[in-house]
Amino acid sequence: MQDYIDVLLCHLADTRQNALPGEYFPLQAREYQTLDALTASFTADQRKLFLAYEEARNAAASVSEDAFARQAFLLAREVYR
Repeated sequence: MQDYIDVLLCHLADTRQNALPGEYFPLQAREYQTLDALTASFTADQRKLFLAYEEARNAAASVSEDAFARQAFLLAREVYR
């Protein structure tokens, strides 16, 4: 049986895009433009290093975000008991 918090986290991840405020999208576009400008200046070796960094950063951020959301669910469960 799957942990109910895992089910909730999965649902949140699936519906996350719909819950984002409108101000997020221009900020995201600016982030992508800046990233494109930065990576255009990289040498091939710098690009490899950056991709390795980005992969590690994304993995760590994902684990951190899931742990934070899990703690929020556990806190809500305690508050509403």
